[in-house]
Amino acid sequence: MSSEGKRDRPILLVDDDNDILDAESEALTTGGFNVVSARDGAEALRALDIGPLPQVIVLDIQMPGLDGPTFARALRERLRHVPLIVVTAAPDPRHEADRCNAEAYLAKPFAPDTLVQTVRRFAA
Repeated sequence: MSSEGKRDRPILLVDDDNDILDAESEALTTGGFNVVSARDGAEALRALDIGPLPQVIVLDIQMPGLDGPTFARALRERLRHVPLIVVTAAPDPRHEADRCNAEAYLAKPFAPDTLVQTVRRFAA
Protein backbone atom coordinates (compact mmCIF):
# COMPACT_ATOMS: atom_id res chain seq x y z
CA MET A 1 0.00 0.00 0.00
CA SER A 2 1.31 3.44 -0.83
CA SER A 3 1.85 5.96 1.93
CA GLU A 4 -0.83 8.09 0.28
CA GLY A 5 -3.35 5.25 0.70
CA LYS A 6 -2.45 4.76 4.34
CA ARG A 7 -2.73 8.48 5.02
CA ASP A 8 -6.31 8.39 3.71
CA ARG A 9 -7.28 5.71 6.26
CA PRO A 10 -9.32 7.05 9.17
CA ILE A 11 -8.53 7.51 12.82
CA LEU A 12 -11.03 5.45 14.85
CA LEU A 13 -12.24 7.25 17.99
CA VAL A 14 -13.93 5.12 20.66
CA ASP A 15 -15.60 6.89 23.60
CA ASP A 16 -19.04 6.75 25.22
CA ASP A 17 -19.06 10.51 25.92
CA ASN A 18 -20.48 12.34 22.89
CA ASP A 19 -18.94 15.67 23.95
CA ILE A 20 -15.48 14.10 24.10
CA LEU A 21 -16.03 12.32 20.78
CA ASP A 22 -17.07 15.61 19.18
CA ALA A 23 -14.06 17.48 20.60
CA GLU A 24 -11.60 14.76 19.56
CA SER A 25 -13.17 14.52 16.12
CA GLU A 26 -13.02 18.28 15.61
CA ALA A 27 -9.38 18.47 16.73
CA LEU A 28 -8.29 15.62 14.46
CA THR A 29 -10.35 16.80 11.48
CA THR A 30 -8.85 20.27 11.85
CA GLY A 31 -5.45 18.53 12.03
CA GLY A 32 -6.09 16.98 8.61
CA PHE A 33 -7.29 13.50 9.59
CA ASN A 34 -10.31 11.54 8.42
CA VAL A 35 -12.22 10.36 11.52
CA VAL A 36 -14.66 7.54 12.30
CA SER A 37 -16.35 7.46 15.72
CA ALA A 38 -17.78 4.66 17.86
CA ARG A 39 -19.57 4.98 21.21
CA ASP A 40 -18.37 1.69 22.70
CA GLY A 41 -16.15 -1.27 22.00
CA ALA A 42 -18.85 -3.29 20.24
CA GLU A 43 -19.57 -0.44 17.83
CA ALA A 44 -15.83 -0.05 17.25
CA LEU A 45 -15.49 -3.75 16.37
CA ARG A 46 -18.34 -3.38 13.87
CA ALA A 47 -16.54 -0.35 12.38
CA LEU A 48 -13.45 -2.52 11.93
CA ASP A 49 -15.54 -5.15 10.15
CA ILE A 50 -17.21 -2.80 7.67
CA GLY A 51 -14.81 0.08 7.16
CA PRO A 52 -11.26 0.62 6.05
CA LEU A 53 -8.49 -0.34 8.44
CA PRO A 54 -7.78 2.66 10.69
CA GLN A 55 -4.32 4.22 10.90
CA VAL A 56 -4.66 4.69 14.66
CA ILE A 57 -7.32 3.91 17.28
CA VAL A 58 -7.96 6.36 20.14
CA LEU A 59 -9.69 4.37 22.88
CA ASP A 60 -11.44 5.38 26.08
CA ILE A 61 -10.99 2.90 28.93
CA GLN A 62 -14.22 3.12 30.90
CA MET A 63 -17.30 2.53 28.75
CA PRO A 64 -20.52 0.58 29.30
CA GLY A 65 -20.82 -2.75 27.56
CA LEU A 66 -17.57 -3.64 25.82
CA ASP A 67 -15.00 -1.52 27.69
CA GLY A 68 -11.57 -0.40 26.55
CA PRO A 69 -9.46 -3.33 27.80
CA THR A 70 -11.95 -5.90 26.42
CA PHE A 71 -12.00 -4.12 23.06
CA ALA A 72 -8.18 -3.95 23.06
CA ARG A 73 -7.92 -7.74 23.56
CA ALA A 74 -10.35 -8.36 20.68
CA LEU A 75 -8.45 -5.83 18.55
CA ARG A 76 -5.09 -7.51 19.12
CA GLU A 77 -6.58 -10.89 18.21
CA ARG A 78 -7.66 -9.41 14.87
CA LEU A 79 -5.11 -6.69 14.09
CA ARG A 80 -1.80 -6.66 15.85
CA HIS A 81 -0.31 -3.73 13.96
CA VAL A 82 -2.80 -0.91 14.48
CA PRO A 83 -1.41 1.67 16.91
CA LEU A 84 -3.61 2.11 19.97
CA ILE A 85 -3.74 5.28 22.08
CA VAL A 86 -5.78 5.09 25.27
CA VAL A 87 -7.43 8.09 26.86
CA THR A 88 -8.47 7.86 30.48
CA ALA A 89 -9.33 9.80 33.59
CA ALA A 90 -8.00 6.93 35.73
CA PRO A 91 -5.39 7.89 38.33
CA ASP A 92 -2.68 5.77 36.64
CA PRO A 93 -3.02 6.20 32.86
CA ARG A 94 0.21 4.29 32.19
CA HIS A 95 -1.24 1.24 33.94
CA GLU A 96 -4.37 1.50 31.77
CA ALA A 97 -2.20 1.72 28.64
CA ASP A 98 -0.29 -1.38 29.76
CA ARG A 99 -3.56 -3.26 30.35
CA CYS A 100 -4.52 -2.53 26.75
CA ASN A 101 -1.09 -3.14 25.22
CA ALA A 102 -1.30 0.43 23.89
CA GLU A 103 1.48 2.39 22.23
CA ALA A 104 0.59 5.62 24.08
CA TYR A 105 -1.85 7.19 26.51
CA LEU A 106 -3.38 10.56 27.25
CA ALA A 107 -4.70 11.52 30.68
CA LYS A 108 -8.05 13.31 30.60
CA PRO A 109 -8.42 16.21 30.32
CA PHE A 110 -5.91 16.90 27.56
CA ALA A 111 -5.46 19.72 25.08
CA PRO A 112 -6.68 19.14 21.51
CA ASP A 113 -3.18 19.89 20.20
CA THR A 114 -1.77 17.14 22.40
CA LEU A 115 -4.21 14.65 20.87
CA VAL A 116 -3.31 15.72 17.33
CA GLN A 117 0.45 15.52 18.06
CA THR A 118 0.12 12.09 19.65
CA VAL A 119 -1.96 10.69 16.79
CA ARG A 120 0.44 12.21 14.25
CA ARG A 121 3.34 10.33 15.93
CA PHE A 122 1.69 7.01 15.09
CA ALA A 123 -0.16 7.82 11.86
CA ALA A 124 1.35 7.29 8.43
